Amino acid sequence: MLKCDKCGEEVHPSNDAVLVAMEAGTISMVGLLVYGSRHFLPTENCKGSPSRAQYIEGQPRDTRGFVYNEEDEQGWRDDAFARVQEKYPLVDQ
Repeated sequence: MLKCDKCGEEVHPSNDAVLVAMEAGTISMVGLLVYGSRHFLPTENCKGSPSRAQYIEGQPRDTRGFVYNEEDEQGWRDDAFARVQEKYPLVDQ
């Protein structure tokens, strides 16, 4: 697992903002090399990626000035985030 560029802790692929962004089509595979890894949803020691996580049900809107676009919500939540969760389950069975 790669380490988060914000907090330095390991990021499980199911909670990796860069992998979710790749699934959403907002960055390419090169983005993983350029951006590294970052928590998507907040963890105990990391704020995660509020600008992306704001599209997931139950997450607060990003208050740092990133525009919330309702049209993007479906793609992030139901498509990209769900696919990453399916590809990288927290517990291997």
